[in-house]
Amino acid sequence: MANEKFTPYTTEQKREYAQKFTAGERKSYRMGQRNAYSHMGNIGKQKSFYINSNLNADATPEPVVVDPKPTTPRKTKK
Repeated sequence: MANEKFTPYTTEQKREYAQKFTAGERKSYRMGQRNAYSHMGNIGKQKSFYINSNLNADATPEPVVVDPKPTTPRKTKK
């Protein structure tokens, strides 16, 4: 069994196997697959944004903001 070649199920075999499950179970399985793939995509996107933002932060220093008109404290009347 350890050295046997893997042969995937044919479409007919898959349909026959799927008959064991109810429509709700099949729908739930498909939804779980979709959620898993979207979850992986979101993680990849999140990591790429995180890496990209770090690279941008390292590449460009923050500009120094110079206030053109310095503020002076207001005088109070006595």
